[in-house]
Amino acid sequence: MKKGLFLIITGLIVGLLAGIMIYINISNKIPSNPSDLVGNTAGNLNSGGLFCEADGVVFFANPYDQNKLYSMTPDCADIRCISDDSVCYINAAGKYVYYIRDNGSFNDDSSLFRGDMYGLARCKFDGSSLHTLVAGYCTDLAISGDTLIYNANRNSKAVTCTIDIRGGEISVINDYNISHASVFNGSLFYSGASNSHSIYNMDISDGLSSLYMTGNTYMANYVDNNLYYIDLDNNYALTKVDLSTNLRTVISRDRCILYNVYNGVVYYQAENNGSHALYRMKTDGSDRTEIIEGDITTISCTSQYTFFQMYGSTTLYRVPTFGEPTVQTLYIQPQE
Repeated sequence: MKKGLFLIITGLIVGLLAGIMIYINISNKIPSNPSDLVGNTAGNLNSGGLFCEADGVVFFANPYDQNKLYSMTPDCADIRCISDDSVCYINAAGKYVYYIRDNGSFNDDSSLFRGDMYGLARCKFDGSSLHTLVAGYCTDLAISGDTLIYNANRNSKAVTCTIDIRGGEISVINDYNISHASVFNGSLFYSGASNSHSIYNMDISDGLSSLYMTGNTYMANYVDNNLYYIDLDNNYALTKVDLSTNLRTVISRDRCILYNVYNGVVYYQAENNGSHALYRMKTDGSDRTEIIEGDITTISCTSQYTFFQMYGSTTLYRVPTFGEPTVQTLYIQPQE
């Protein structure tokens, strides 16, 4: 009788432990993303990926706390520090945040002793389950489905690399660096940066590029079946091409320096006769409105607010993405 009871209790304990292990494995398993999923908008990634919105959460690099990774609701409430890493090129997919670790930009001795100055990291939305996927300096992170694409240096040579969202083997798909901001359905649109400034289309699976459109362009972005770019031969005019009709439209003749297209509006930094300012307009070029004068260095759009910073300053400003463009200063208290 005692032996039978012992076997029953042992079996229950083994079953319980097995159930716990199965639960842990399932809870930590990273599911596949839809093949057309992207981790952030092209406009946000062009500004260094300092803000990223996903599933009702805004992830951002707090400029008042060494660009550490924070989260908040779209109305700038429930603010939390979720990682002590200084971050950029934030992407989010499937309840996970992926980012470039850039602790070397700040005098942080603790990160030096941890040996994690640079790299590509992943954590859950609450900051838990932090995992380094790639060690060493890298930049320009983007997500295409289950693939992370980023720039790195190997043996003092610029390369483009990919790795699965779960980690594993790193693939070098190109021996040069390009902007990875504009991902669409497994392809990458980019303006050439060396001999040709035409627009190219790269297959992310193998790194093969083909000429998509000739021109002297900069910062080409695919957004809602339109190709936006800065036309270097036309006084840096912001231009778009409707890919259904091939109709080309100059939507702003201002000298454009930086822009962000988001849900039917465009925020852009322009220079006119030596004067710099941030503007907003619709994607057809109408309703052009000056937001604020000054040298804008980052433009990050989310569903409720668009955030920006000025040259040489860590001050963070916000303006409602839609509606009355009232500029506000936003201070975010560093958290322990």
